[in-house]
Amino acid sequence: MSALQEEKVGGREFTSIFLIAVGMKLSDITTTILFDSGQTAGWMIPLLSLGFMLIAYVVLMSVLKRHPGQGLPEIVFAIGGKFGGALICLLLFAAALLMTSVTSRGYVDIINVMVYQRTPLYALYLMLLAAALYVAHRGFAAIARISWLIIFPIEGAIVLLVSIMWQDIDWLRLFPWLGPGPLKIVETGLMHSAMFGEIILATALVPRVSSFKAFRIGSALGFVISSLKISFLMAVYVSVFDYPEIIHIAYPFQQLTKNTSFGRVFTHAESFFIAFWLLISVVYFAFYIYLLAYLFGHAVRASDHRKLQIPMAGLVFFIGLVPGNTEQVRSYWELLMSYSTLLYGALPFIIWMLDRIRRSRHDSPQHPQPQAQPNPQANA
Repeated sequence: MSALQEEKVGGREFTSIFLIAVGMKLSDITTTILFDSGQTAGWMIPLLSLGFMLIAYVVLMSVLKRHPGQGLPEIVFAIGGKFGGALICLLLFAAALLMTSVTSRGYVDIINVMVYQRTPLYALYLMLLAAALYVAHRGFAAIARISWLIIFPIEGAIVLLVSIMWQDIDWLRLFPWLGPGPLKIVETGLMHSAMFGEIILATALVPRVSSFKAFRIGSALGFVISSLKISFLMAVYVSVFDYPEIIHIAYPFQQLTKNTSFGRVFTHAESFFIAFWLLISVVYFAFYIYLLAYLFGHAVRASDHRKLQIPMAGLVFFIGLVPGNTEQVRSYWELLMSYSTLLYGALPFIIWMLDRIRRSRHDSPQHPQPQAQPNPQANA
């Protein structure tokens, strides 16, 4: 099946994709970095970040609504021309590529530290991307169906994890509620808004969804539910590990799973949760490999973007090997987050303004035609 004839997905499958794509942030370095700035109030930051990003999302949706059946790449080419459209697509592609590379490297570090300590990092990286590439090559509909199949077991595993750890939770450890202060929390939430940048990137996939209504509802539900889930799990991390101990734990989610057990018989329950986490990671990066090829394919006007998926996986691999250690991964993540926030926050307003200018030109009245003068001979 060619890229142009790919099967469209329904609302429930589309929602499942973004419950995974956004919800995975509760298990990577994102939470650790947010605790550095937010302290005991770090769990509030995802809610604030989503609130800021939703403003840009609403503006962009107002443009998409006027262009039925078109995604973000088609719209930017229509209102910005070939050069402007290609430039915007390349900017989005570059931001997504760099963040995917840094994030995937962070996941490989987690696998290397928590599961396979003796396996070379590059070997783990290759295996993760190879599995993700295989899923991505099956197409967007395949990613959506897999997401729909596994989303309920995943959510059930999270509920089970919290239930097991419930007796160790002390909500009083969340005090002081505002951590370093309200201004610092709001500032951190604003500067880390790009953690939900998928809400902007997802608009490129409108043509892959059965209807605009399904896209609008699916994306909104996926991002809101995921942000609430991330916020709640971050509150659980603080309530279990306390502050400032939490900032010295590199991977709170994985550490939480190591503290669980199913009674005296099954004491190594972390293997159960890590298995789910590895499965989700493959689907997570399969989505990003597909999205990278999709964006770059539109930027260069390629007829079949699926042929670009192998080069995209290769770029992610080589860029991801640039950081020398986990601290450098975190530094790169922070830097990319700042620049990406500016891009994702400003771009919808630029697109809205360009679309408004284009429509005003098309709607402006033409020069009035001179009226024909009456012919006196004809009247005679």
